[in-house]
Amino acid sequence: MNDSPERTFSSYLQIIKKRWWLFILLPLITAAVIFIINATSQPEYVAYERLQIIPGSPLQVSLFSRTPTLTTEQQVQSVHDDFYDVIRLPSVAWKTIADLNLNLSAEELIKRIDTQHKSDFITVSARMPSPELAQKVAAVHTQNAIDMFRQIRVNPAQVTLGFLDEQVEVQAQALAQAREALQKFQLEHEVSALPDEIAAAQDIKRSLTAERDRLRTENARAQKLAEVYQKQADENRDKASALRSDLTAALPISNTAVITDTAPVVIPADIANTQQRINALLALAEEQESRAQEQLAIAAGHQAAIADYDRVLDEREQEIIYLLGLQDQYASLLNVVKDAQGSYDYLVDKSNEAKLKVTQGSSVGYLEVVTPARQPNAPVPRNLLQLIAVGVLASLLLGLLLAFILELIERSVDSRT
Repeated sequence: MNDSPERTFSSYLQIIKKRWWLFILLPLITAAVIFIINATSQPEYVAYERLQIIPGSPLQVSLFSRTPTLTTEQQVQSVHDDFYDVIRLPSVAWKTIADLNLNLSAEELIKRIDTQHKSDFITVSARMPSPELAQKVAAVHTQNAIDMFRQIRVNPAQVTLGFLDEQVEVQAQALAQAREALQKFQLEHEVSALPDEIAAAQDIKRSLTAERDRLRTENARAQKLAEVYQKQADENRDKASALRSDLTAALPISNTAVITDTAPVVIPADIANTQQRINALLALAEEQESRAQEQLAIAAGHQAAIADYDRVLDEREQEIIYLLGLQDQYASLLNVVKDAQGSYDYLVDKSNEAKLKVTQGSSVGYLEVVTPARQPNAPVPRNLLQLIAVGVLASLLLGLLLAFILELIERSVDSRT
């Protein structure tokens, strides 16, 4: 039959009363030990250094796609999370130990470091047995952590920078080869900028064509003038010939006087006038014929010049056809140069971007000390009464446990005997 709850509780009280000394001895020993440890242990000082998180652009250099932009809150949280891990790295702790010649292990030093994050600030604390050492550890370890944090953050940009520098050299060689091929083509065919050469040749051809057409017009005009002058000369000669015929027919009738040695020849006035007209017409005809010959000479010169222009135009036409035949090869070489130049400029721009980000990450690195560590004025309060209270409570629980264990052992021994 099961015992009642009252009887069970009464048996528990009997066990506690039977070993009452445990509930006095253990708390006394615990309180004494805590007091002695507190009295003999060295005081500890805590120094604080405050950092500000400075959000910035990501240090990754995107080559083919844009890096997603984080919000300010996300950047702050990311910096805090990364710095929380970095400041607790054994490598950072060992560097601080080496810098300050501390007699501690990395694990011991990390236990003495703590961080608190609030808003855009991180507070780093260092707990040490002296105020000077607490200040030095807080300052040196924080700076070592910042340097390591910056190095880790800038490492992607640093790796990308190395890759870009290699690609810039490779692309520079490709660009030089493309330019050399284009220059060889230009020297071989004696052209610089082919479209300009073609345009210049076409302009020259148009100018020569216009000049040849002008000469053709002048030639036609000179020939026409020669024909006009020659026609006028022929007409004037015909008029003079007609007048001479009239004069010859009129002379026997008008000149009936006997000519002697002493008597002068009397020429009628109308005959003299007719003779003057004949002479004037013949002189005018000679002048007109001379002008016709001059115009024919001018026309002959124009004709010779036109022939020269036709020859030069034919050469220009062949030159233009030759240049037009080079367009595809020239365009291909020029496109290779443009593509190589574009790739080179792109890589140089990205390399410069990577260099700037490496410099940014190395010098700024998202963290800035706003409140340097100072020597603490007093040690950390030890809260002796709270420690003793907790120790006594723990010892009472331990005593209760020991009382029941001892009771079980005692009953087991009695049952065997």
